[in-house]
Amino acid sequence: MAFRHINELPLGDKVFRIELASDDDATVTLGLTGWHESAPDTPLASGALTLPLADVPALRIAVNRALRALALAADVSEPIPDRDVLRELFPGHGAPWVPQHEEDLTRRFHAGETLARIAARFGRTPDSVRTKLRELGHDPRRPEHCPPDGCLSWSRYASPALVGAPQASGD
Repeated sequence: MAFRHINELPLGDKVFRIELASDDDATVTLGLTGWHESAPDTPLASGALTLPLADVPALRIAVNRALRALALAADVSEPIPDRDVLRELFPGHGAPWVPQHEEDLTRRFHAGETLARIAARFGRTPDSVRTKLRELGHDPRRPEHCPPDGCLSWSRYASPALVGAPQASGD
């Protein structure tokens, strides 16, 4: 079960990227990088940790506790409680897509922006971005693919040819 999961989260003028990857069923590598958007070549944070896959739940608890202790010691606000993570990290989660966002999504997708970054820009999960791209007739794994009638021709922008509207005659 090889996998790779990337989550990029812009917070103010900083971007943090967390990558989880595994080439086997035994270990997982956790990578963390952070940078200012104005200086992407100057890292704020970077590092990698490889651990047994079975230890991931314990690491999550340990990191969560360590960050809470650090927040208390540094007199900063309490980290986001677990039940509010989805709502806080993805403020657009569950909101309807509007046509302007669908156009921007398609433009960013074709410009080669990562799904994680697109999701962060819209405040949605990467899975919701993949789902919307599929609804719009795109294959999230192949940005070069466009629907037969062009971008935004599916979903509620269904082509008249697809829904059986009468075609203009050439007489």
